[in-house]
Order: sequence, then structure tokens, then C-alpha cells
Amino acid sequence: MPEEKTMREEAVEAAVAHVNSVWEAAEKAAEIYQPDELEKHANIIMKAWEVRLQKQTDEYIKRVVAYKKQEKVTTEIAEPWSLPPLAPPYPWWNVLLAGPFQPGVTTVPHVPPGPYLPHKIIAAGEPAFMVGAVWRNPFGIDWNGTNPPASVVMSAFNMTIWLESVNMTSVVNGPDFGPINFAPLGAGFLNLFFAPITFPAPPSGKPHLYEVNLIADVSGPVPGLPFAGYSTWVFNPDTEPAIFPPMLMPGVGPHMQYDIPARFLVYTP
Repeated sequence: MPEEKTMREEAVEAAVAHVNSVWEAAEKAAEIYQPDELEKHANIIMKAWEVRLQKQTDEYIKRVVAYKKQEKVTTEIAEPWSLPPLAPPYPWWNVLLAGPFQPGVTTVPHVPPGPYLPHKIIAAGEPAFMVGAVWRNPFGIDWNGTNPPASVVMSAFNMTIWLESVNMTSVVNGPDFGPINFAPLGAGFLNLFFAPITFPAPPSGKPHLYEVNLIADVSGPVPGLPFAGYSTWVFNPDTEPAIFPPMLMPGVGPHMQYDIPARFLVYTP
């Protein structure tokens, strides 16, 4: 007979079932786990992100299919040179990055000794991690339902992923994290992973600013496959409070940012 679930396991399942965003998942993980339970924090965030990406992909494909139907009707009644582009170009795959996350950090300030806000201000030695995702298009190539989808074509590929950091304060190469290997990518259209990150302690009074990019390369099963990329979309988990809106700066919540690396500060308390 299967073992009975512990109260903690039930709490985890309930937390994942009711979150609607990566940010909420990080909040729930902070309520359930200790800061040193890094992988468990990451698993809740990854599960929530996977569910969200699946929903977004379903909606994306529904819209494209609707556009293609409209495009076909328009083609039958209009001159070809007057047709507006409706369906987007077919993307084979993409890579996404989220973080950094600090276990125990929430958007609600706590009394000392912590947790502290925000995620992107990291005291040297504090646990932190990044979450990444590889997305492959599950619809037929070129938006043709009779073609195999990119997710199937790429399922046999081997992919190697690194997180590369740059110390922007001293303008030198920072620590790199990896490799993360998917050999092969396998079934489905999403591959998620997490990577703990650690950085050397800077001098007191001189925090170091870092940027991190996710880079990916298809490395097999045969050489010469033309697939490589980096994370142009990065999820920023922090909330920037408003400063006397609307006179000064408005508040900004957790969001996806385009073509901006994950950026954060490491300091020595």
C-alpha cells in the first residue's frame, strides 16, 4: 500500500495547486520550507512556471490557429499584395531565465533576523538560485498541423546549458554555473531546471554588481546541428515600490524583461 502523505507534502501540493504565478510560488515556498532547503524551494517555483508556460502555450497556439483560418479566408477574397501578416513566424524553440531567488525572501517585510528584501540584493554566503526553461514548439512546423512539431524533431537532441556571469563592478568574468545537460531533451515541450549560485564576498563597503545570462547549445547526437541561443526573456521576481506616485516613480511588480540579463548585487554585511 502507498505511504500516507505527510502534512507537509499535502501543504506543498495545495500550495502548487493554488498559485497563479512564479512570484506566488516563491511566496508559498517561503512559507513551507527552510531557507537551506534550496531544491524544494526551486521545485515549487518550477512546477508553477511549468503550469503557467503550458497554459500560455495553449493560448498562443489557439490564437495562431485562429489567425491562420482568418488568413486563409482573406486570401480567397483579397489580392495577395494587400494581405496583412497575421500569423507570427514559426519559432522552433526558446530559452527563458528567472531569478535570482533567495529562499525565505518574500515581498512582505519581516522582522530581524530576516528574511530580507529583495531577492536581487544578496548578502555574501546567502543561498540563492536561478531557474531556467527550454521551450520547444509543440505545433506542426511552419504552423502546418500535418508537419511534425519542433518539440518532436528536437526531442532526440542533446542540449548543454550554462549560466554565465559578469562582474560589472570590476568588469571581469564572474563565476559560471553548469553545465546543465539534457541528453536528450526527451518527450514533451518543456525542460525546466534550477542552478544554485554563489559568489565571492566583496570588500565591505564595495558591493559587486553582477549580470547573468543563460546560454544554450545543441551538442548532439551528431555534430553540426545549427541550434544555439541565449535568454532574451528574463523573469525579474522583485517588486520595485512606488515613490510617491504619480509624482515620482511608479511601482513595478514582478515581470518578464526583454533582452536585459538577470542583474543583482552581492554585498558583505
